[in-house]
Amino acid sequence: MKTLLDLSGLTPDLLAKYDRPGPRYTSYPTAPHFHTDFDEAAYRERLRTAARRTGEPLSMYVHLPFCEARCSFCGCNVVISPRRGPEEPYLEALESELDALADALGPRRTLNQLHWGGGTPTYLSPGQCERLFAAIIRRFPLTPDAEVAIEIDPCVTTPDHLATLARLGFNRISMGLQDIDPEVQRAVKRIQPLELTRERVVEARRLGFASVNIDLIYGLPLQTEDGFRHCVRTVIDELSPDRLACFSYAHVPWIKPHQRRLDESSLPRGWDKFSLFVGAARELVTAGYAFVGFDHFARPGDELARALDEGHVHRNFMGYTVMPASDQIGVGVTAIGDVAGAYAANHRRLAAYERQVRDGRMPIERGIARNPEDELRQAVIHRIICTLSLPFRWVEQELRVDPQAHFADAFVELQPMTADGLVEIDDAGLTVTPAGRFFLRNVCMPFDAYLKRTDGNGPTYSRTV
Repeated sequence: MKTLLDLSGLTPDLLAKYDRPGPRYTSYPTAPHFHTDFDEAAYRERLRTAARRTGEPLSMYVHLPFCEARCSFCGCNVVISPRRGPEEPYLEALESELDALADALGPRRTLNQLHWGGGTPTYLSPGQCERLFAAIIRRFPLTPDAEVAIEIDPCVTTPDHLATLARLGFNRISMGLQDIDPEVQRAVKRIQPLELTRERVVEARRLGFASVNIDLIYGLPLQTEDGFRHCVRTVIDELSPDRLACFSYAHVPWIKPHQRRLDESSLPRGWDKFSLFVGAARELVTAGYAFVGFDHFARPGDELARALDEGHVHRNFMGYTVMPASDQIGVGVTAIGDVAGAYAANHRRLAAYERQVRDGRMPIERGIARNPEDELRQAVIHRIICTLSLPFRWVEQELRVDPQAHFADAFVELQPMTADGLVEIDDAGLTVTPAGRFFLRNVCMPFDAYLKRTDGNGPTYSRTV
């Protein structure tokens, strides 16, 4: 098999063939297929089922939506509030939701994974961070080896924040950087000097965080291949992150109207955008990072890189992880849980979320209960994403179906990808090639039964590459 750096088969024609809208598969079925028929009563029933899995740890995601200002590229669910104040009633609502979840889950409350995302979690003051953390572990204690992670904006995160988070027990920290080019930063209205990020990285390491991660974005205005490769090299040389995510900017102004503020003529598209990621991947792999999948890279020795070698990588709404849990609880506005075979999404509007919780209700807006076929296809897609392969023997033994018969239509759809060198299929199963890693979403799409039911009025996704 070709090495990752031997990408001579990647051409503009190949990109044009496969660069089309498609899901990211943080869930299956994907979020556009959630519906309001799945309501609070349905969620409570799933929680009762999950409560009976005594002895199994849980995973928890907490959404903290507040930001001081909106970055033009942002695709997250955020609440913009330059002045502090709205976070106080929100913290009260979170505590009420935690109470309701603790009651519903009974004795099954131990967490082996806790993740704070946003928004900007460090919009909270250090004291508010401590208050929320105490509220969580008072109801949901952590296992000794729990992964406790937080996303931060270095621009609003102080040394006092970092010291507080380290003392509380956070052991993983992800810092958004996007790009180091001042012109790109001005274009997206997020000014973040490299020196500031370096200071936060140095302080986090001094405080003993086990993993310090950096998030970049490609496809932003004014980015060039040479400029972005320089950005990646600089991040490697000066910040040396344990993990690096290189996200594709999703330009979806019909969903995120604030993105209309960007100058569309300055956005790299097609091959120009794809070259940004290919160049970044070359820099990272040359520096020794493992290409885990999608847009994630890990240093040699990092537990995620080791798990990739051993075939133990997992994926959930929080990304790639080595700490799987059979049930994931979502807490906060827009948070999504994966509980006892169902996805449950909280209200997207802050006022509705807080009102529901204040009234003693679970703040569920929509969701979906997976049927047996959903579970089967979820397992297949998850296996491909996490191991870059689909062994037929594994499908037969674990899923109890004949893969080539059950997924015959998918393998027909995959034939052009085989001819184009993106996947290899033989009697043992499917393997994603080094070039195919850049089209991983496309490789998964033939196994998605919901895409086959979607007409021109169906959900619109970001582009796959």
